[in-house]
Amino acid sequence: MSQLSVAGNTELELGCSVTGSIDGKFDDGYLITVNLGSGQLKGVLYHIPDAFHEPRNTQTSDVSSRRHRRRSRLSLHDPSRPRSNRSGYNFFFAEHYGRLKPLHRGQEKIITKKIGHMWNNLTGAEKQVYQEKGLKDKERYKTEMLEYRNSYVQHV
Repeated sequence: MSQLSVAGNTELELGCSVTGSIDGKFDDGYLITVNLGSGQLKGVLYHIPDAFHEPRNTQTSDVSSRRHRRRSRLSLHDPSRPRSNRSGYNFFFAEHYGRLKPLHRGQEKIITKKIGHMWNNLTGAEKQVYQEKGLKDKERYKTEMLEYRNSYVQHV
């Protein structure tokens, strides 16, 4: 049998009883103090959660099924459905993004910030041009959706 020597030359054998106290608790374990003869040991008792014992391939199959579900939802999208309306900012962004992209390759975050600052610095009259484009696009979307819904009802 294995033996453990503790301060004060007390020898303990494997499987012997000791006394102690629980000083604290956390998710899967305890902070403890154990009395061994005249000495004290402070430590951690930890229980390994069941999640660590699961085979890894079951976790990856969950991820792939989630991805599959997401793809299947996308495939349910009707291609004949009208595209959503764009705001005035969307028109402004598209116009300036094409111009700034060659200057800042691979730096989309910088491009986006620059365009946002440019938009915020426009005068009311300059913004109005883009906002009118947005309103026209909103009207387009409304009329196309009415036609789409009417054709959908007729097919059902």
